[in-house]
Amino acid sequence: MRPLVNRRIAAVAGLAGIAALFFALGGYTWVTADGNVEELLTETGVIGPLVFLAVMWCTQPLGIPGFVFMAPAGIVWPYPLAIMLAWIGNMGASYIAFSFARWFARDWVKARIPARMHEYDDRLESGGVRPIVLLRLVFGQLPPADWLLGVTRVSTRNFLIGTGIGIIPGVVLFVVAGGGLIEFFGDLSTT
Repeated sequence: MRPLVNRRIAAVAGLAGIAALFFALGGYTWVTADGNVEELLTETGVIGPLVFLAVMWCTQPLGIPGFVFMAPAGIVWPYPLAIMLAWIGNMGASYIAFSFARWFARDWVKARIPARMHEYDDRLESGGVRPIVLLRLVFGQLPPADWLLGVTRVSTRNFLIGTGIGIIPGVVLFVVAGGGLIEFFGDLSTT
């Protein structure tokens, strides 16, 4: 038990150190400066989308809502590219959160999911792809949905197929409507 606690403390300390280094080296100032992020995403060729996906995959499984990434994607890139990148980003982030819950933090996640939710384990497992699609249509790309599915007996195959289908409407909505709302409010603030 003690080595596990030590590893968790080391992981938290490592993340805190990385965050402190990010701020100390001026990362936050660079990110918040006008135009830097958009230029990185659009003027660096394939590197911009890869950075977008990497940031999404590293932060969304920790609880950052997907909307934070999808709405700006609708402004930065044309809708077909933004939708494709947001879908790939959400799939990767969901798989990471699902795998983490399944292989590394099963007990921790199970303890944080209400007991009444565990009643659905059998339905999720025996229902194939359909209940996962329905879960995604209701809860979208929320990391707790990934964690919940990670501690069930749902197969990885069904998780990926159900998630891939179920998040499509949310991705399209958040990229198109979210990007439009950001542009609308940005136009209001400049007038």
